[in-house]
Amino acid sequence: MFRPTVFSLFLLIFTLTTLGRAQQPVSAAATAPTASPFVQPTTAPATAPAPGPSQVIVLLHEALELLQKKDIDGALDKVNAAIKLDPSNPDGYGLRGGIYAEKKMWDKSEQDYNAILKLDPKNVQAKFNLAEIAFMQKKYDAARPQFVALQQDSNWGDLSTYKVFLCDLWGGHNDMAAKELAALEKVGSGASYYFAEAAWYLYQKKPEDARGWLVSAVNIYSPAKFKMYSASLFDLGYLPLPPQQKS
Repeated sequence: MFRPTVFSLFLLIFTLTTLGRAQQPVSAAATAPTASPFVQPTTAPATAPAPGPSQVIVLLHEALELLQKKDIDGALDKVNAAIKLDPSNPDGYGLRGGIYAEKKMWDKSEQDYNAILKLDPKNVQAKFNLAEIAFMQKKYDAARPQFVALQQDSNWGDLSTYKVFLCDLWGGHNDMAAKELAALEKVGSGASYYFAEAAWYLYQKKPEDARGWLVSAVNIYSPAKFKMYSASLFDLGYLPLPPQQKS
């Protein structure tokens, strides 16, 4: 079993979605967002680009490179510079919100995701991350209705369904969690089914049973999708880090 190579679900969401989308107009050779948990920057130009959207994207990619090196403060400086150049670009707030979440500066993270919603009120990623802020603080009853509101979304619905289940399971609403698991078992497919089963067995202190479901998920889903669903199990301590990755 492996630990997601990004620091948290916030940063994973950003690197797999928002920044990958933003990079595509810059270079036809841009790495597809599902190919790696980090989207690689294009080759640096010989001279500094003129201030504008392209320079903002370069700064954001430089920030991601620094995050790979675990230089969180250096990455934050790059993102702040990007936001200063273009305060109307939601991508800067998205990455900074993830960095603040990694630093457990929850109020500042929430402010950045709300800034995105002011620019783009329909931004589902920002709504999901606001729910995730409550979830990561183990405020499950506060997070749950926010995830419920996203269950019908075509892109985020399955992950949100899984999160609703986790909120009930870890929030002490075992009867509700059991009913939700039974509904997932009736369908018998989807990433939420496999990871909910794993979480259920972890909760029951049956790690070997949980491992079986996670191994199945590894064989079925892409590394990116596996990381998206398993990140919470690692980040909240329900799965241990491999010894070589412990800090």
